[in-house]
Amino acid sequence: LDSNNNTANSKTAQGPRILLAGPTDCGKSSLARVLTAYAVKLGRSPLLVDLDSSQNMLSVPGTLAAIPVSSDIISADCYCTSSVLSGVSHGAMMPLVLWYGSQDITSHPDLYKAQLQKLGSAIDERLSGEAEASASGVIVNASGCIEDVGYEYLLHAIDAFQINVVLVLGHDRLYSMLGTHFRAEAEKNQAREAPKLIKLPRSGGVVSRDASFRRASRSQCIKRYFYGNSISPKPAADGSVSAVTPHYQFSPCLIEVPFDDVQIHKLSNISLSASLLPISAKQSTDPIQLTTIASSEITPKFQHSVLAVCHPSSAEKYERSGSARDLYLAGVAGFVVVEKVDVDKGLLSLLSPCAGSLPSRNLLVGDIFWME
Repeated sequence: LDSNNNTANSKTAQGPRILLAGPTDCGKSSLARVLTAYAVKLGRSPLLVDLDSSQNMLSVPGTLAAIPVSSDIISADCYCTSSVLSGVSHGAMMPLVLWYGSQDITSHPDLYKAQLQKLGSAIDERLSGEAEASASGVIVNASGCIEDVGYEYLLHAIDAFQINVVLVLGHDRLYSMLGTHFRAEAEKNQAREAPKLIKLPRSGGVVSRDASFRRASRSQCIKRYFYGNSISPKPAADGSVSAVTPHYQFSPCLIEVPFDDVQIHKLSNISLSASLLPISAKQSTDPIQLTTIASSEITPKFQHSVLAVCHPSSAEKYERSGSARDLYLAGVAGFVVVEKVDVDKGLLSLLSPCAGSLPSRNLLVGDIFWME
């Protein structure tokens, strides 16, 4: 891979674009961290992309994200947690985060594919004007869902990110299926070079994680977004450490927002079957619909929901066009958690990472919940 980088640098061409594929608990995320760390150590600045909305290492659960990685981000601290960004220093570039809204990537196929395409085009746009960044390459960590629609996602991601190296970890059948697919595509289009397919064994240090461990990991990831890492108390002069409440890097704020001052939207998937359409016809409406929740429908059931705060620029575009694509295909500004819903007073109590008003009044809700 480094020789490909050197070749790309010498010819100002595209560096390796790597996709890590395999089932859950096979070591994909760990390998992504290792490859990223090696690239940074060699002076590269690769783009790291995480397509796993269940255990995302770049943002909170329920998201897809991409970030250019440099020495400002990689640190020993981030390799002790499930999040790469736990070691981010002040002023480091933050990731492009798209809100999917669920830890189950099979729940909204059209939304997931549209966001894959958007991330791919955003990466192409960024790398087109920077020869050094383009030569550094892209590392994509795919989801552990590899059956049925999950396999379709893999093929879609390979096309969207223009992958030229696929690493398959610990799954002979997936390796065989991808090899057959690439050979068939090469016969159809001989001008296009097929991605290089490499089979790797499942890492010997990988252990299976049960459902309770995954829930705890997701909860810790959301907590780290609001509070940062815990800071250990300094030992006393005699070397003893007092048992005190741990301190954290950040201090989130609780803000109250009237129901009428926000618009909460929920994404839904409305895809018509081919059997319901005329022969050779395609669905003309957007299969991804945006439902705005009325103030009267805001009830205590929203308590502990994680809400994505839309970026002001995308919110302005949505206000002008009314197109849902302006919200679900745009990077979000951040996240808040509904701590309390006061129906009598018409107030939402939101846990926010910073004080002050929200960047925009448009919020996206999914099925991600967190209770401190």
